[in-house]
Amino acid sequence: MLTIIGLLLALFIPRLALSRARATHAACVSNLRNLGAALQIYANDNEGDYPDSLQALTLGNPAPLGRIPTCPSDHSDYQTSYQVDHEDKRFTLACNGVHHLQMVHIEKGYPQYYSTGQIDLEGKP
Repeated sequence: MLTIIGLLLALFIPRLALSRARATHAACVSNLRNLGAALQIYANDNEGDYPDSLQALTLGNPAPLGRIPTCPSDHSDYQTSYQVDHEDKRFTLACNGVHHLQMVHIEKGYPQYYSTGQIDLEGKP
């Protein structure tokens, strides 16, 4: 009886880990989309200019965001990968989490969100 239970656990635990990894990846992509939408709201209120820091999204009344989320895979900060080009009025937002370890069918890379409203799951512009 214990052997059968052990065998079943050995079969199902890897599947559970993969499902959890995919859920974490999906949550990160959702965070990037929400941050991108908040950046667009900020730009609409500020003559098309994006903030220098994501923390600016938590300021104002009403603030576009209540708080800046972190990547659910490793709790890294999205601020480290946020880049803004004030001259062209564009931004790039990426995640530095451990997605290449979680999503084995995707090449090494990180989810990125661009000011054009597109998301690139492989981290390629």
